[in-house]
Amino acid sequence: MTIKRQRILSPLQANLARGVHVLQILVGPRQVGKTTAVQQFLQEWPDQKVYITADQLTPPDARWLAESWRCARELPGRMPLLVVDEIQKVPRWSEAVKMLHDEDVKERRPLRVVLLGSSALLLQRGMQESLAGRFQLIRCPHWGYAECRQAFGWTLDQFLFFGGYPGAVPFAEDFAAWKNYIQDSLLETVIGRDIPALRSIQHPALFRQALALACRHPAEIISLQKLLGQLQERGSINTLASYLELIAGAFLVEPVRKYSPRAIRVRASSPKLIVRNNALVTALRGVPFDETLKDRAFVGRLVENAVGAALVNAEETVFYWSERDKEVDFIVQRGEDILAIEVTIGGGHPTPGLRIFLKRYPKTRAVRIGGSYADLSLEQFFEHGI
Repeated sequence: MTIKRQRILSPLQANLARGVHVLQILVGPRQVGKTTAVQQFLQEWPDQKVYITADQLTPPDARWLAESWRCARELPGRMPLLVVDEIQKVPRWSEAVKMLHDEDVKERRPLRVVLLGSSALLLQRGMQESLAGRFQLIRCPHWGYAECRQAFGWTLDQFLFFGGYPGAVPFAEDFAAWKNYIQDSLLETVIGRDIPALRSIQHPALFRQALALACRHPAEIISLQKLLGQLQERGSINTLASYLELIAGAFLVEPVRKYSPRAIRVRASSPKLIVRNNALVTALRGVPFDETLKDRAFVGRLVENAVGAALVNAEETVFYWSERDKEVDFIVQRGEDILAIEVTIGGGHPTPGLRIFLKRYPKTRAVRIGGSYADLSLEQFFEHGI
C-alpha cells in the first residue's frame, strides 16, 4: 500500500503551480515522511528533476551545493526541479542558496528548488538571516491519529502508545524490536549525530539525560531547577535550558509556557513539557502495550500529552495555566480568541481550575475533551481538531 501524506504534497503542489519563483522549504522531524513524500512528488513531476542529499558520512560543503545547483540549471523543460535533502548539514547553506537563487531570478531561469531539513533551529536562523522574502515554508508535522488509523488501521489506544512514526509500524507486534527501533534508529540518529553536527555538546551525558527525563515527564509542569536536580550529571540552568532548546528544535519535546497577558511572566514561567510523539515516551519508559493500558493514571498522562502534541504539531499558540494547585491543561490563543482546554478520561468531572480561569477571563471559550462532560470525545478531537 502506497501512503501519501497530503499534508505535505498538497501545499507543495499548490505552491509550485502558481509559478512564482520562490524557494520551497520543507521542515519537520526525522522519519515523518518528508523524503518519501517528495520522492512521490518527483515521480509525478512532468519536467526533468534531480534529487540530492547532504545526509552523508562527511557532510558536503557549499561548493558541492553550488556545483549540483549549476548542473540542475542545464536540465531541459518548462520548469525543471532540484530537490536538496537535509540542507541544514551544508555549512553556510543559506548564504549559498541566496546567491544561487538570486542568480536564477535575475536571469529568469526556469529551475525551481525544494529544500528539506530536519532542524528547526538551524533552518530558521538561515531563513531569517539570508532568505527573507525568498521562500515558502511547508511544515511537516508528526503523524496524527487520523493518518495512522487510515494508513495502519490503528485504534486510539494503539496511537496513544505507539505514536506516529511510520517506519516503526512493522515492529509494533514485537515490543522489544519496536523499542529498539525508536531508541537506536531514530533517537540515536538525532541526538547522537544530527544535533552534535550542528552545535558542540559540551556535556553529552547531561544532554542525553535531559531528553530522557523530559520524556519521563510528559505533560508535566516542571521547573528547570527541579529538572536539573534529578539529573546525575552536573550542569548549569543555562546549559540545561540550551539543551532543551536544541531538543525542541529537533521537534522532540516542546516546552509550553504558562499563560499570562503579560509576556514577561510567560517567559519566566516553568515549562510544561510536551513530547511531540508519544512513541518517545513509551519507548524510553520500556513498559509493553498491554501492561501500560492497565495503568490508568499513566494512560491519562499519555492522553494529555497526545492532545498537547496535536495542538503543538498543528502550529497552534499553546500555553497552560496554573495557580497554586489549580490548573487548566491547555490554553490556545487564536488572535483575540482564547480557548481553555480540559482533558479527561473516563468519568472525570470539570476541574475547579477551569472554573477559576473562566471567571477571571470571561470571554474564554471552554473546550472539554474526553470524559463524561466532554464537548468533544477524544476520537473527535484527534480526527478533526478544535
